[in-house]
Amino acid sequence: MAFYTLGCKMNFHETAYLEEQFKGAGYRVVPFEEEADVYVINTCTVTHTADAKSRKAIRRAKQRNPKALVVVTGCYSEVYPEDVEKVKEADLITGNVEKQNLVELVEARLRGELPRTVVKGVWRDGTFQRLTIESFEGRTRAFVKVQQGCQLFCTYCIIPKARGPMVSLPPQEALSQIKRLVEAGYKEIVLTGTHLGAYGREFEGWSLARLVEEAVKIPGLYRLRLSSVEPVEFTPHLIEVITGSEKVAPHYHVPLQSGSKSVLERMGRRYTPSDYERVIEELVKRRPECCVGTDVMVGFPGESEEEFNETLEFIKSLPLGYLHVFPYSRRRGTVAARLRNSVTPQEKRRRGELLREVGTEKSVEFRKRFLGKELEGLVIKQSPYGSVALTGNYIQTILNGEVPTGSTVKFTLTKVGRKREENYGEVSDRALLRNAGS
Repeated sequence: MAFYTLGCKMNFHETAYLEEQFKGAGYRVVPFEEEADVYVINTCTVTHTADAKSRKAIRRAKQRNPKALVVVTGCYSEVYPEDVEKVKEADLITGNVEKQNLVELVEARLRGELPRTVVKGVWRDGTFQRLTIESFEGRTRAFVKVQQGCQLFCTYCIIPKARGPMVSLPPQEALSQIKRLVEAGYKEIVLTGTHLGAYGREFEGWSLARLVEEAVKIPGLYRLRLSSVEPVEFTPHLIEVITGSEKVAPHYHVPLQSGSKSVLERMGRRYTPSDYERVIEELVKRRPECCVGTDVMVGFPGESEEEFNETLEFIKSLPLGYLHVFPYSRRRGTVAARLRNSVTPQEKRRRGELLREVGTEKSVEFRKRFLGKELEGLVIKQSPYGSVALTGNYIQTILNGEVPTGSTVKFTLTKVGRKREENYGEVSDRALLRNAGS
């Protein structure tokens, strides 16, 4: 069987879980480009482009093997199952809840005992989906999903309908899973969630800050990294914890969406540009070496040239390490889908290009700060050009020597490219010998 994943880190985490479950049931996993008897497409629906890519993947799978069972799961089939049903190549359509027992559903469908569409609905279910992974094959970093769901209902966003209410993995289960992965040899653990900053609200005395506090005490943990956290969720306690421990990666992804106060209000975001700026300034003040990344949307309905320029100038003023820019995409079922004064595709492209150029300049400027300095990283993979290390502050570097994957290594950053991954570093002979003997 073969898998194809679109979208966020959580989707990739869940695909890893599915692969592990199917292997445990006796299936052999092959690359998606090869012929398989069963194809699983784990879809995304955050934009209409994601929907189109999902449909394309479904059709490609059936073209490779017309007799294969093509399974569609994830956010697109969760929110718009009726749209997926129109794709005749889809043989089994499930939502996010069904990922927990997809092996059984696939085998039942193969026996002809199940209808084509099985989507219970995340809001009807409302429980935490324990998709626990024992091994991340070929990876040095492990992802732990500790939270799912969102109830903020920003006016443009379909994710609450795709992921359901906010629920958390019980703290002791989360810590036990982290401990088990560390003991299995994973040096970096990445905490993920739909709305990670909301972790633990249903458990008295718990929060994301406390979970991090407890996690960094686990023996053998080299590094803990957080995925995206909303600006309003950076409490004084969380800021103190994540900037006060050397084991927490100095890498913070804080989504902005817009630098215009009026656009943020129409988006239903719960902060102002000034609020956002205060959070970033505090993080950088406490950990000057930190990398701050963000997301920005262009072309939200009614976004004027003046409002876009507010965003552009605001981004220029921030100490960012990278920038993700994406155009507004109308999502059926959201409040923004009913708003007028849409921005033309051409104007969205123009604004996106302007912001991406600023993002590139910010990224280069950030990485150049570390030229000639000794850094420490985790070797995450091998490339044709050398071993690739990732630092705590998210600088991916190609090393001049071969260092075993999974090793930690110190190196000097010697060259910075325009792209985030186009960096080169020199490892000392002593470091190479130490890692070869480790």
